[in-house]
Amino acid sequence: MKFSKLFKRIIFLAVFGVWVEGALQGFYYVTAGDFLFKRVGLPMYAQEPYAGFGNRPGLSLDHRTNEFRARYFINHDGFRVSRSGLKYAKAHPADTYRIMLLGPSFAFGWGVDYEGSFAGVLEKLLQDRGFAGGKKIEIINAGIPAMPVAPQLVWLEHVGIAYTPDLVIQFVYGSMAISGSVERFANVDDKGHLVSISADPSWLRREWLKRSATVFYGWMLWAKFDEVRRPSHPGEIGHRVLGAGRELTTGFNFSPTHPNTLEAMQVYEKLGRVARTGGAQLLVVYFPLSYAIHREDESRWRHLGVHDVVGQMAFDTAFVQHLNRTSIPAIDLTQRLQKSAEGGQRLYFWLDIHWTLAGNLAAALAVADDLNRIAGESLGQGPGSSP
Repeated sequence: MKFSKLFKRIIFLAVFGVWVEGALQGFYYVTAGDFLFKRVGLPMYAQEPYAGFGNRPGLSLDHRTNEFRARYFINHDGFRVSRSGLKYAKAHPADTYRIMLLGPSFAFGWGVDYEGSFAGVLEKLLQDRGFAGGKKIEIINAGIPAMPVAPQLVWLEHVGIAYTPDLVIQFVYGSMAISGSVERFANVDDKGHLVSISADPSWLRREWLKRSATVFYGWMLWAKFDEVRRPSHPGEIGHRVLGAGRELTTGFNFSPTHPNTLEAMQVYEKLGRVARTGGAQLLVVYFPLSYAIHREDESRWRHLGVHDVVGQMAFDTAFVQHLNRTSIPAIDLTQRLQKSAEGGQRLYFWLDIHWTLAGNLAAALAVADDLNRIAGESLGQGPGSSP
């Protein structure tokens, strides 16, 4: 009898759980225009011999979440483009100034249409300002979601530099102490999903839970409650921060001789050498994760172990200064993004953590301002001239 009652309760809870999950999935579909299980793990990748993986050639994809709606076009060379079928010749005309943008999802323009992405906005800003002596400005967006710097550098050396850019912009975020490892960490399955090579049980469980509406909305409620109950404080230390394909494990006392610094410098120096072999200059653009701009976001990251935000910013500022001292042009967008957010404007999505339209615009404005300022001295041009 007791077993029968227990069995009935288990069946009831199981049916109730399925009903709740279905109802919440339906609510997400109504509010976002797509199902939650499509929010992550987009089928947008292809195997690539040098970087390991890249954007799937010829892709046209609608990306919808409860925070944004965006459409992605990938041309047959794997570049994100403004319209289907757009191609780039390897050698560009003499009246064109070509910029190649490298980096992960922020460079790709995750969550926004191309016209509102960093690449789209920067291209228009530079064109309107008569940058490069009034030449036609052309930006090749080679950003690949989840792509670390070192593997993409291998691609640049073997493939990208053949497109003869005048300037290579490398996005770095979260920490300037990047890894020099080119070891492949993910494969692409038959449907175009990026799959971790380790595929350990804990990773598989996390991927499954991300698609559960019950977990999704439960976590959102918990994060909001925790933000009120126990707000973060400057100087709070955690063991690591994971997000958008990055892991922050570096300390905050910058030293040019620290092994992490030396490893990262080897990557930056090689980036500069590879760019120069193709007649291009290099510009490293650093920006922080969302909690450095929107302090209310710290609680959203606490379960991942938020670092000392103030210390992390000081570390990366010192690293950017070190790059400039070693003749590798670099800019830090942190302070300008903070200033742009002073009026309460969201530059990063709260949940997705990538740039909003306002964030892409603020970043592009900051880079456009700096390009003219550093053109003469740092990008190898004559005093007072434009690239």
